[in-house]
Amino acid sequence: MSFLFSSRSSKTFKPKKNIPEGSHQYELLKHAEATLGSGNLRQAVMLPEGEDLNEWIAVNTVDFFNQINMLYGTITEFCTEASCPVMSAGPRYEYHWADGTNIKKPIKCSAPKYIDYLMTWVQDQLDDETLFPSKIGELTLWKYSFEFNLIDRRELAPLQELIEKLGSKDR
Repeated sequence: MSFLFSSRSSKTFKPKKNIPEGSHQYELLKHAEATLGSGNLRQAVMLPEGEDLNEWIAVNTVDFFNQINMLYGTITEFCTEASCPVMSAGPRYEYHWADGTNIKKPIKCSAPKYIDYLMTWVQDQLDDETLFPSKIGELTLWKYSFEFNLIDRRELAPLQELIEKLGSKDR
């Protein structure tokens, strides 16, 4: 459970990304919190009108991770190496850990160790700026547009100078 008690623990139980109050991401988070409390799950997960899908997913993914982190923190004393020697879902399903990078071949491990590996892996994904950029704005939206060929470059010809200027700031 190094993610809980090691140097990583200070990152784990705090919100993943400090979303500055008043920022657009903060407003999305507040919208999500307000709709979750409404009791209408369909409305809670619906993309707000005019919002960027990637930003909405990122804000909610980070919030979900933080909620799971806090929930798991409340049960760690009940699931120890001794009491939970295997990560399983009942007697028929046993989980082995592999992340494809550090541990390529799945290994059998205790439930607390499995959760430690999992939470550390998820935290690393959330910290990866290429997957979850912390700065959402014009440049990021341009990059989503180009990466997925959402806008034909010929359509952007009148804005080429501005695009190049924004792109050079990123390098």
